[in-house]
Amino acid sequence: MTKSVFRMHVLAAGHGDCLWVDYGDPDAPTRILVDAGTAGTFSRVKAALDKVRCGIPSHELLLITHIDADHIAGTLNVVEDGVLASQFKEFWFNGRDHLAQAAKLQSLGAVQGERLTAALKKLPGRWNTAFGGGPIMMPAAGSPPVKQVGAATVTVLGPRPAELAALLPVWTQEIKAAGLKNKVAAAKPKQIRPGWQSFGVTNVNKLANEAVTTDTAPANGSSISTIVEFQDVRLLLGADAHPDTLLDGIKRLSPQSPLKVAVWKLPHHGSAANVTDDLLAAVDAKTVVFSSNGAHFSHPDKIAVARVIRRYRQTGVHLVFNYKTKHNQIWESPALQSKWNYTTQYGSGLNGVSVHLI
Repeated sequence: MTKSVFRMHVLAAGHGDCLWVDYGDPDAPTRILVDAGTAGTFSRVKAALDKVRCGIPSHELLLITHIDADHIAGTLNVVEDGVLASQFKEFWFNGRDHLAQAAKLQSLGAVQGERLTAALKKLPGRWNTAFGGGPIMMPAAGSPPVKQVGAATVTVLGPRPAELAALLPVWTQEIKAAGLKNKVAAAKPKQIRPGWQSFGVTNVNKLANEAVTTDTAPANGSSISTIVEFQDVRLLLGADAHPDTLLDGIKRLSPQSPLKVAVWKLPHHGSAANVTDDLLAAVDAKTVVFSSNGAHFSHPDKIAVARVIRRYRQTGVHLVFNYKTKHNQIWESPALQSKWNYTTQYGSGLNGVSVHLI
């Protein structure tokens, strides 16, 4: 009997996310695509989709986590292309109609979110159907929702109703200000925390102890974070989720002990504002994945990587980066790896990197 496969390919998606997950029969796997990165990622996504196109949909699901441009811009091109869109049985995405309240917006993709909504409305019966057409969220109390996707289950850890409630009016404000034109606001420059870059990189503890304000951006808070589980093996996908939201979902699943996962794609590309010690303590992971080329925001933060290394020093951890950049190549140091009990793996050029769970 052919052994099943469960793997994730982290595409080279600029400073964004594009995650290709497949599982089951290696010759005919079930596939899920999570986001499609920046606009520049589209050509690579299209090429990958073209390779597996067939007479039936090649993918069970396209999960669009939230409206930030580094997650949605490439996705928009996929959904607006009728041929490519036909490769997906279902789309999960929280559009403006799924939101209830809003506050200050720090998203860059509200206009694209509106265009995506229009495109999805042209695909009846395939948008959030697993949720009765309603919002994809974890309830304010109780167990996270679990949905069957092929032979795997997908558990939704966030957002909660409050995070979705924080987005609607500002989404509306953004599209009104843009006049519904296809444009994206310029990214704000990264605010460097005074002095953090002066810490010796070998001083992992000092880096890990650096205080950082946690993420409060409403768009990130609306991220759909999930667990994909196949044959009792778990893949945790953090999207750009706020650490308290993700921690709440994890604690609801495993209140007494850390949640055991094979692979964890960290939230927000390894931003220190999203990777907290409390969150790390709630998860036992063998492999931790960082998705970013470091453009715009220099992700992953050295502070976040140091926290991961320190958290898993006793058990060891494998760090996977889909690019090798000036921001992350320091962790390749043999001396650091020996001292802190971790290993590294880097993507090559624009090829991204693959992680096998089984």
